[in-house]
Amino acid sequence: MTLLRILETVHGHLGILAAVALLHPAILLRNGRALTRGMWWSVVLTTAVTVLAFGTGIALYDDYRAVVRRELFAADPTAGLLFETKEHIVWAVLVLTLGAGAAALLAPKPDRHMRKAAAIVYAVAAAICLVAAGLGTYVAAVRSFPS
Repeated sequence: MTLLRILETVHGHLGILAAVALLHPAILLRNGRALTRGMWWSVVLTTAVTVLAFGTGIALYDDYRAVVRRELFAADPTAGLLFETKEHIVWAVLVLTLGAGAAALLAPKPDRHMRKAAAIVYAVAAAICLVAAGLGTYVAAVRSFPS
């Protein structure tokens, strides 16, 4: 297995982990209570996993364009377009996650509404991330880095 294939696999697993992890702060913050130590860790670690999943995708991108993209479009143009769609929606996941994390961590103690809003944004990011992970899994099944 090549290093690129291993990194691609790690990226995929981190994407699935991010989709699941994004639900945790959404659940913890839904009542708008002030952050406890456990809530703080949930927000920080969820954000870190999401940024790491995004970062591994960015690290793979140039090699993906050079090695896989042309063959993917030749094999299945729909899968190629789905990959392009995934590329764009993961930016939304990243921005929503960073925004929700900032809102949760920086909200003043009496401001329950900001933490409730952060919970909603985390839930939306989780749903979008799940779609992106599904698209990525489908695309990888069609064409991937050579073994």
